[in-house]
Amino acid sequence: MKRPVSRIVAIACMFVFCLALGLLTGCSGAPDTSGSEAAEQEATHEAEADVADVDVQTSGTVQLFEPADGSAKTRIRVASGSENKEAARAIEYAVGKTGVALEMHYMGSLDIMDVLEAGGEDYDAVWPASSMWITMGDTHHIVRDAQSTSTTPVVFGIAKSKAIELGWADEDGETTSPTTAEILAAVQEGKLTFAMTSATQSNSGASAYLAFLTALSGTDGPLTAGDLANGQLTGQVASLLSGVDRSSGSSDWLKEMVVADPDTHQAMVNYESLVSQANRELEEAGHEPMVVVYPADGIAVSDSPLAYVDHGQGEQAEAAFSAIQQALADDTATLELERVGRRCGLGGKVVHADDDEVAAAFNPAWGIVPDASVLKSIPLPAGEVISQALTLYQTGLKKPSYTLWVVDYSGSMLGAGKEGVVAGLEQALDPTLAAEALIQPNEGDVNVLIPFTHVVDSPITANGSDTAALLDYARSREAIGGTDMYSGLSTALDLARQAVADGGYTVAIVLMTDGQSDTYARDEFVAAYEQAGVDVPIFSIMFGEADPTQLDELTTLTNGRTFDGREGDLADVFRQVKGYN
Repeated sequence: MKRPVSRIVAIACMFVFCLALGLLTGCSGAPDTSGSEAAEQEATHEAEADVADVDVQTSGTVQLFEPADGSAKTRIRVASGSENKEAARAIEYAVGKTGVALEMHYMGSLDIMDVLEAGGEDYDAVWPASSMWITMGDTHHIVRDAQSTSTTPVVFGIAKSKAIELGWADEDGETTSPTTAEILAAVQEGKLTFAMTSATQSNSGASAYLAFLTALSGTDGPLTAGDLANGQLTGQVASLLSGVDRSSGSSDWLKEMVVADPDTHQAMVNYESLVSQANRELEEAGHEPMVVVYPADGIAVSDSPLAYVDHGQGEQAEAAFSAIQQALADDTATLELERVGRRCGLGGKVVHADDDEVAAAFNPAWGIVPDASVLKSIPLPAGEVISQALTLYQTGLKKPSYTLWVVDYSGSMLGAGKEGVVAGLEQALDPTLAAEALIQPNEGDVNVLIPFTHVVDSPITANGSDTAALLDYARSREAIGGTDMYSGLSTALDLARQAVADGGYTVAIVLMTDGQSDTYARDEFVAAYEQAGVDVPIFSIMFGEADPTQLDELTTLTNGRTFDGREGDLADVFRQVKGYN
């Protein structure tokens, strides 16, 4: 969906207010002081006594919470940031207390903005990481009653041994706060790499990127258009972003990716709450935890607003939303939110610090500081500057990507299948169309198309924004023959290994297939991948009659992800996948 630059500039100015608000407000209704632990636990037990049991069902990126006795008369559909998966216990409590079923659809921040731009679709509420995405997307003025549910800062999570090596932590986990320039120096010296979400696709990435720019500008004031024209500043930020070893369109998936392979990925930029959650999983698996590092010269804070989307649902839906919102703001829900590392007090203070689980979530051995002393917010720029900065990130400052598109052109793709693939490639690689979703290729990017049937075509390479020849081939290539995705993947792996050796890229393989593949080349590919020893994910797009078992095996092997393109707009799935590299 097109987002004219003039409109983005006009509404992005609200970002200044939205991010700053996160430092000034916590969970609505949450008290700023806490009583004794005994009194708190007694109040919690009394509240929980009136709460019904809740069933939770998960299917892909959708999670349904409903009363176990089937008594729900109303179901609220929520377009939610992926980071809210960690709030499951608070959501269960709210559903059990109100009897309202909640259907959570987890997606990226840009997707939530798209939902609102499209008139809210069939969602009753939105719950993004930041108010920015509501402000930028609510062009139809259908959002109201927005209320912050919690706050969490965007921080560096760094493996404890690595942080000690860098001089930013001691054996007890207590950390210092390096400046952004010191973090940049560690990247330039080859001492630090980190995973980070895309600044144009995810709130955590956007927030971190703006903080990097502001801190490195060396001024006390907010970032300006003149700063963005400063070659020395932009060069420094590009150098810092060269330390990105994995990108993502989702903060929650980034956390899962790091937890799955902590030896390869020793640092990430993410929400403090997700670093805390990652540490629980790491320690349970016998790995060392990360420590939280707060840059000394400024961070951004997420305000996690829950808001009603009014497109004529009626009083029953509105009353159900209000009941859920109030339940999430009461003492029991805020306790559950803080138990997963969210901050629910004014200024970022932890309200339920005496609770054992809250104390564990804000574990000082992980470098987490539960008071607000480390939450120094950056002076935020004007809306026009934010818009310019995001465009500059995508077209010039982000680390170049090397993406290999391994695409099924077997006979079963004839007709709608091929048309969907071509439309998807156009959305991801045509500079004009891709710019509408802020995923346009920059001049350092490399995209390679590898069509396959029962044989593999010669790769077609496009450098930078010159993708016309690649797209022409994608349109004209006939769909005919059998399906052998493993031989196509072997061709991609050879090129990926060379790209990794050349350096300077985030490298990924995107696989799209609509059927079950022949397997005679499977073992050879798996052995070659394991022997290569490279961190190259496979992002698989499942379409038609594709075998999820085959694709999930590739996801596990490569620490990648499988996207379901069997329902909805296949072109939109391609856009989403491109946001991961």
